Amino acid sequence: MQQGYSQSAEINLKFRYGNEVNPIGIDVEYILSADFSNSTERLVFLYDRMYPLQRSSDTVSNLQVKDRLGVFPLKLLPNDKLDGSGYLRWSALRAQDGPVTVSYFVPLAPPLALKSGPVKDLQAAGDGISGALGSFLLFPDQSKKININLHWILNNGQDAVCSQGVGKNISFQTSLDDLFEIQFLAGSLYAYANNKITAGFNMYGLGQEVNDELNTSADWYSKAYEIIRDSLNGSPTVPFYYFFRSYNGNPMSSGRAGSGSFLLYLPKKISMNDEDIRILSAHEMIHVFVSDLVDPDDLTDWYIEGIADYLSVKLLYDGHLIDVKKYLEEINGQAAVYYTNKLRSIPNQKIPETMWSGTNAWTTPYSRGAMYFADLEGKLKQHRAKVTVLSLVNVLNAMKKRGEKISSESWVNLLEKEVGAWALADYETMLSGKLLIPGDNAFGESFKRKPVKASFFDLGFDYPKSIKAGEHIKNLRANSPAAKAGLKEGDIINSDVDLFPLYKSYSKFLTIDVRRNGKIISIRYHPRSTSASAYKWIF
Repeated sequence: MQQGYSQSAEINLKFRYGNEVNPIGIDVEYILSADFSNSTERLVFLYDRMYPLQRSSDTVSNLQVKDRLGVFPLKLLPNDKLDGSGYLRWSALRAQDGPVTVSYFVPLAPPLALKSGPVKDLQAAGDGISGALGSFLLFPDQSKKININLHWILNNGQDAVCSQGVGKNISFQTSLDDLFEIQFLAGSLYAYANNKITAGFNMYGLGQEVNDELNTSADWYSKAYEIIRDSLNGSPTVPFYYFFRSYNGNPMSSGRAGSGSFLLYLPKKISMNDEDIRILSAHEMIHVFVSDLVDPDDLTDWYIEGIADYLSVKLLYDGHLIDVKKYLEEINGQAAVYYTNKLRSIPNQKIPETMWSGTNAWTTPYSRGAMYFADLEGKLKQHRAKVTVLSLVNVLNAMKKRGEKISSESWVNLLEKEVGAWALADYETMLSGKLLIPGDNAFGESFKRKPVKASFFDLGFDYPKSIKAGEHIKNLRANSPAAKAGLKEGDIINSDVDLFPLYKSYSKFLTIDVRRNGKIISIRYHPRSTSASAYKWIF
């Protein structure tokens, strides 16, 4: 980032409507203070490329930039493939002279993203809009804290909330990186808000008629928040925001956590009280309280995603918010995801290049990390160690709060100091991709491990997370279960299918409705091939 000063920005945001009800995007206008650059610096404006979602129609248009001298000329820099920043960049052609006024329009992103990725794109839900500020913000690159005054121009009855506070007009100080990650909802909000605005648990949503359901479900979510917060040494005096948005998009629910909040995508017709939505929400809550390990090569998903998968189930079970039946269903679902993944033995260093390559590749670090932490917990008990997985994670969190940089090396040093050589060896085994087989006690002293008959997941054609209506079957593999069941290359998918429940099962069948020559054909098959060693736990 460039050298900065005590900069401030007045940001005004207004919905643009295609009709009187449905928003089609956001009109943005903001004024930068005169000290964003000095007399010789030239500002560089950044626009998040939204990797791996990829932008398509949600690009900047009608861009106008002015300062005291008039038009403030910008040039879109060529896409540098060596630039790992993930931003499109506009460079000023001269130095800033006085306050700078920037205005432009950003339309909504398509409801079905080009690729799977985090929930931060600009989406309409109900009569409102949601996402992360980085989904529409074109903003100067600089290094110091920025004073932000955020103003929403909304219709009567509408309101706004973001991870920095509630209301149409809020002020806060932040860094550029954090500014882009701030999550928001604006429109006719559904709300379950704490009476103390500056503390406690709050839920806000858009796009689903859930007012009655929200009030009944919020009690459970509030309890889950308190268990997770207290287990991970979070502060009860800091506000926590659970945001959700619902629209006709991907059939698979997903979420993204940020500082003090997370945003959940809730597909239409799925209840807030659905147990799988509760588990996913707990996963995202844990992200809010667990600091990620710094790694420029993105090799630490085993930690941040693995610990969220592991603790989301364990903490809810230990806190009596799920029963033993659901607990077994979840840990055995994690086991099925891990043991039936063809990439289960890929070395950790190769995961980033395969993460979004297709089928269930994206699950690799999640399930591997969860099994690693379960295995570690069981062995810590066997060795009568004075620490637990949870206490080790809390040590790293405390280091981060003190301003220390935490990385994979921090985890290694912690294992060496608090546990011993066997834990270091197990860590290296996990990174190498060697199959993990947690012991009987990995998920609790009352549980036992047993081998099961299983086969690797084999969809038979290319898809990363879910099967989307209107798209074509492509790269169908000959002699695959799908081909043998009658699926053909070029068949048009007639209805969405969420694949995640299939990943979590050793035996579920897949049914796909396709259109072929004007007819709807239902194809049912077992999406698995080639035997795989696998295990489950029983009570």
